Amino acid sequence: MHDQMLGLLDDCVARLMTLRADLAAARCVRLGERRGLVLEAIDIADEFASSASVAIGETARHELAAVPSLPVGAGEPVRGVTPVVLSEAAC
Repeated sequence: MHDQMLGLLDDCVARLMTLRADLAAARCVRLGERRGLVLEAIDIADEFASSASVAIGETARHELAAVPSLPVGAGEPVRGVTPVVLSEAAC
């Protein structure tokens, strides 16, 4: 299962990084193009979640065991990460 999970993660990250490059490109975009890329990223993440659920023996994601609470401070945002604001602008 370990190798399978690594493969699933590698595939997901590679596909998301390709989309990220498209989103980050400094160029004119068609109206709705960035939204379409974000929806594609959501689909990729959903495919990963479904495949990973099967890999760990879960039949459906809603059946995943509850995650124990995180240690204090573990849910805080990572410092140095700049949020990205998507906007569509006519060229």
